[in-house]
Parts: sequence; C-alpha cells; structure tokens
Amino acid sequence: MSTTEPPKNMEEELDSEITSIRAEIRNLQRKRRFLVSSLLTSEPIRKRLQEYQASNPPSSRDKDVSPLLDAAEKHAETNHHRVAFSATTFPFKDPSPNSENPNLLGVRIDVCAGNGRFAKPYYVLLRRVPGEDKRLQVHRHTIPAFISVDKLERAFLPVPSAREEAQAEEPLKPWKKNAKKQDLTRFVHELRRQLATWYLRMDAVNLLRGKLGVVRRSVAAYHDDDDGVWTRDILSDNQEEIRLEANDLGIVSLSPTTLETTYIRLEWQDGRVGRFKLSHSGVVERAVVIGDHGRDKLLEAALTGGDAKVETVLDRLKQHLRGVPNA
Repeated sequence: MSTTEPPKNMEEELDSEITSIRAEIRNLQRKRRFLVSSLLTSEPIRKRLQEYQASNPPSSRDKDVSPLLDAAEKHAETNHHRVAFSATTFPFKDPSPNSENPNLLGVRIDVCAGNGRFAKPYYVLLRRVPGEDKRLQVHRHTIPAFISVDKLERAFLPVPSAREEAQAEEPLKPWKKNAKKQDLTRFVHELRRQLATWYLRMDAVNLLRGKLGVVRRSVAAYHDDDDGVWTRDILSDNQEEIRLEANDLGIVSLSPTTLETTYIRLEWQDGRVGRFKLSHSGVVERAVVIGDHGRDKLLEAALTGGDAKVETVLDRLKQHLRGVPNA
C-alpha cells in the first residue's frame, strides 16, 4: 500500500498546481482585456490610431485593430449611458406564441459595484392588465428572490379587485381619489434603491475583509493540513473559499449569513462568535457576541457604538482592545 501513496500525493499536488495556473491565466486574461479596453478608450490613443489610419493605406493590422476600436467605443458609450441613466425602459415582444398580450414594457436597471465595474443588468418585464388600458403588472423579472417584487408591486402598481372597482364608481373623498393610482417611477426607483443598498452591503463586507487580509483558493484545492478557518465565499461569482489572514483583532472569519448580506457573522480565535445586523444605510443596528462565559456586552457595545457605521467597525474594535471608550 505504501507504494501507491507517493503517486496519489503527487497527483493531488499536480491537480492543485494546474488549478492555480488556470486561475492565474483567467486573471491575466481579464487584466489584458481591461488594459486593452482602457487604452483604446483613451482619447490620445484613439486620435493617434485615427491619424495613422487616415495617413496610411489599409493593412492587415487595421483589420485586427478596427474591431477592437469599435468594441471599445461601444463599451464606453454603454458605460456613459449607464452612469447617466441607471434605469431605462424599452419595448419588448413576448416570444411566446401563446401570449395574450405580446407587447411588453421592459425596464433595465444598472448598478455599479464598489470595484468600479457595473454588475450584470437586472430586468423587469411589465404587461398590461387584461381589460385595462393604462394599468401594468409584473410579467417576468431577474431580481434576486430576497427582494420582494410582489410587495413593491402591491405598493406602487396596485390592481383593484372587482369589489374595489364597483366602489370606485361611487364619488370618493378628495384624499382617496389617488389611493389606487399606479406609480411606475416610484416602483423602479424603490427597486433600484434596494438593489443598490444590497451592493453597498456586499462592498462593505469586502472592504472589511480587505482591511483584515484575505487568502483565496478554489473549492477544488482542498487539503486537510490547511491552517485557518476556510469558508465558502457566497459573494463571489467563482467557486472560491476564503480565509482571513492573522490580524491583531484575532478575527478568523467574517462572512454574511445569506446572500442578502443583512446579517454578518464574526468568529474570533478564542472561540467567541458574533453577529451584527447591517441596515440599508450601512449602520450596524444590533450586535450579539457570545463566548465561553456568555454574552460579551462590551464587545457588542463596541460594534454598535460610535458612529455605528460598518466602515469603522474594525476601528471601534481596535479602540475596544486598547481600552479606549467609543464616543
């Protein structure tokens, strides 16, 4: 049996090296695309390329550069549009042959993440209510499940029932005339606000991790002899696990409990476990820390004290370790 162990270990090491090399290649390819796009969208480079193409006869290189220039211009134009108009509407045709009302109204919502890149757009498709000319209702959407689109629809795009329609024929008091009026602008505004605050919460978690120091690895690169607390990074699009580097605060794990990123879980080296709630405005509303001797009220006060902003949580914890009270 001992003769088979070295090849297995060697095979595992080779698999781990291949996985890390592939990840590095993907990172370099992304970096290359980013640098090419940045260079081609810069005004000095574009002017020089246009002057060169105007003063020289067409060559084989122009066939390679021209598509890149066109793609860079379209990408820059799209980003400018996203910055200026974070929510846009467009007509859409329902591809289903059995649709009773194929004419739909599409809403595209763009959100910029903390790294300066735009996230994948979110879409909401609206259709007219049967028998109504002006009322709309949600047909399909790509909004995350933890954002209640149904609740927002009931609040801003209400559809009266048959009984309410019968009562509507009666004369209403002045303050009740607009009670059931739909407001598409407020619906889209509130929907984008909740998406933006969700990204701000995720950015706050990544900011805290970055201050503490993060080590990443792919899920496939697992070894029993790895030190530290490895947790699945639910905020990453890749299949990754993360571990915090050794720090003065003794925090070994910091991660959201769900993708919604409302509750953040902390774990210390001495075994204490904590959780705090993050509001839509980036404020630590409540915190609970439990150790071997019960709740740590002083540490809970440090998490929620001061300005209570999530960006300064680590600063407040450092002051707590030094014995400095949070103002």
